[in-house]
This record gives sequence, structure tokens and C-alpha cells, in this order.
Amino acid sequence: MADPSIRHFVTDRKSGVNGTEFTLSFSSIPDKDLIRQNRAMVARVMDTDPAHLFFPSQVHLTRIVHVTKTTTKEELLETDALITSTPWLCIAVMSADCVPILVYDKRNNAVGAVHSGWRGTVARILEKTLQKMHQTFGTRGRDVIACIGPSVCQESYEVGEEVVAAVDNAFGAHNELMIREPDHKARLDLWKANMLQLLEFGVDRNSIEVAGLCTVKNNDYFFSARKGDAGRFAAGIMLVEHG
Repeated sequence: MADPSIRHFVTDRKSGVNGTEFTLSFSSIPDKDLIRQNRAMVARVMDTDPAHLFFPSQVHLTRIVHVTKTTTKEELLETDALITSTPWLCIAVMSADCVPILVYDKRNNAVGAVHSGWRGTVARILEKTLQKMHQTFGTRGRDVIACIGPSVCQESYEVGEEVVAAVDNAFGAHNELMIREPDHKARLDLWKANMLQLLEFGVDRNSIEVAGLCTVKNNDYFFSARKGDAGRFAAGIMLVEHG
């Protein structure tokens, strides 16, 4: 997603100072000052003020917030996706196996950051975010560039009967998102499920980048809840002004 009008990032767990792991979630460790330092470091790298770095309080639902300069922390509670058209406001989501998705509307100069675990995926949070961007900014599929970030891959993501039923309900019983296994289990492809939502919105396949990095297989670099990690890495995006 190379474009001079945006900056974006994905952190890893190895970037911490003095040998500490680089987690960005206040709920992951007792040392809140370290989290503040880590977030300030991200803001510094992105060349924005720490007060202009926005993280939602994620709960695996489908609430979407339009971020402006006056958005408060309280407005970000129980939220899993952020959108903005204001330059120098960096919006980001945290992950440890769930799918972080960044989107950029190059025509209307708007961006989005989406956190999509299996619950968010079957609830089509990405589709809802794109629709919200269309309502708010006029976003259309042909103008969107998107990136599906590091997250659990299909090979590493065995799910049970509840998830299988939810996926069948959301995408149809004959979907090609799962490798079926005995005992009503399956291996779910979250990358493909979210790509489908982008394609259905009209995003060109060549405008979708999939990182292809499994957080379980690459646990040395990325936090993974399936591996028992409490830490969270982040993916974020920001519009910049020129001239």
C-alpha cells in the first residue's frame, strides 16, 4: 500500500526498549507507563502527536467510529473499526491472531482500520465499515486500496461447531472458507472471508494486499492468543497533507 498520501504501520513484538516486548494494549501488562511509552514511540515514527493516535476498545462487535480531532477515549469504547478523513490522525487496531485490515479511499482521501476476528468476520464488520465510508465520504470499491495484515492462517485455525455454524449462516452453507474436519470442526480461512467482503464491495483484486504472515507460525515476531500471549501488536494508517 505505497502512496504518498498515507503512512501506515504494523508493529511486531521485538521492537521494545531494554529488551521488553513491544505490546500496545493497556490490559496486556501491569506497567501502564511502558504502554504509554510504546504508543508514543509509534506516534513519533508516524510523525504525529501521541494525542492523535487512536485505538478502539475492541470487543469483537461491529461498532464503527468516525474519528475527528474532537473524538474522546470514551467514544472509542466497545468499538472495532475506525474511519477518518482528517490528516495527521492515526487510526489503529490491535491484534493477536484476529485480522487487522487497513483501507484507503484514494479518491476521497479517507482511511479505515478494522479489527476482525471470527465474530467480526461473520458479522461482516469489514463490509459494514466500507458501507460506513461510502455513507460518510462517498467511498466506492474501485477507489479502495486494502491490506489484510498478519493474523492466524487457515492451517493454524481449527474452529469448533459454533464457529462452523456461524460461518455457514453468514456466507452460505456451501462456502469455500473452511476445510471440514471430523466432529463438526473445520479450519477457517479468515483472510479469504475478509477478501470476499472487499471484492463484494467492488474493490479490485489487484488493489488488495494480503500480508500472508500467520501469527501462530510466526509467533517469534507477532503475538498470538492461541499461543497464550497477553501482548498485542498493532496495525494503523494515517492521511498526510502535502505541500
